[in-house]
Amino acid sequence: MARIPPKLSGLVKSGAVVATLPVHDLADFQSSATAGKARTLLGAQAQDLGYSSAVDPQMPAAHPVQSIAVDLIDPNPLAPRTVYTPEMIQARADDLRTQGQHDPIHVTPHPDRPGRFIICDGWTRVRACVVHGTFKTLRAEIHHDLTGVDSALFGYQQNEGRKQHCDLDRAMFFEKLKATGLSAVKISALTGVPENRLSMYKALASLPALVLQQIEKAPELFGYNAGAQLARICPAHADANDLGVVKAARIAEAFAAGDKTFKWLKAQVENYLVHKPRAVPSTGANFRYPQGFLRGRGDTVQLELRIDTPERQTRLLEELRSFLRERGIVEFTGTTVEQLPADVGGTEPGQA
Repeated sequence: MARIPPKLSGLVKSGAVVATLPVHDLADFQSSATAGKARTLLGAQAQDLGYSSAVDPQMPAAHPVQSIAVDLIDPNPLAPRTVYTPEMIQARADDLRTQGQHDPIHVTPHPDRPGRFIICDGWTRVRACVVHGTFKTLRAEIHHDLTGVDSALFGYQQNEGRKQHCDLDRAMFFEKLKATGLSAVKISALTGVPENRLSMYKALASLPALVLQQIEKAPELFGYNAGAQLARICPAHADANDLGVVKAARIAEAFAAGDKTFKWLKAQVENYLVHKPRAVPSTGANFRYPQGFLRGRGDTVQLELRIDTPERQTRLLEELRSFLRERGIVEFTGTTVEQLPADVGGTEPGQA
């Protein structure tokens, strides 16, 4: 039986063969600027590992590459990725330990802190090294010609080409770009996302924190369509106690389990809207005191106070009666309701 030749992938993994691009163009292969950049980086990596490189030593790198301490690298204020789970960081740390650093990260000099850098691409690797102590330094390609928005867009394009963002990442990133003053038309042109879809991403990014907490448990399951559906039952600027927000959080929690379909999620939203509980309109302000509360509920005003002595209680009741009569808030018939004993009607002494 003929001997099976070794696989090329095994030779590369063992270090017997180092991957490089040819120095001279082949007849059927024309090198590009991108190929030249890859060739330079591969050559640098080969030399770092102690192997000789056939790459022309005179060919300059697209940008300078050097080792940078991970504690000198700051996050990008316009970072395209928002969700970083502990599992993601751990997995990247494990990859770095077993495989090493294949490609350099990309940074730009910090404009306000000399000697420090802002990440353009590779923040997961930086966090893996900081959190798990994988490496003290990382090889980084330094970009001196990028603005803040440019550096964020660079990272966005790198992530989309390597491992696409989840829609929550995209939604948050687009909102960051809007905050810089970019219009929807400009963002659409820069990212390739249609303008009408940007509004659906906005709905996802604008969901209350209570709902986003559930989405972040399994962000890859929630597309912009799911976010737009949940937004239908979350009123603008609603707090965590709003009935719609609570319902949306429960739907998101169930959907994050991974055994529900988008059709199910949409049906849950539709069912809630059809049978939406009627909220009691709130009027006026609510006040709480150590002795009780004063609040408005619908068309009623409630006052409940604990008064220690019968004398103070009687005086307060008289003053309230006079106030209501003088302001014309209520009409009195002149009759007085007989005061019940403390053990009748279940009312404790000292409450009014």
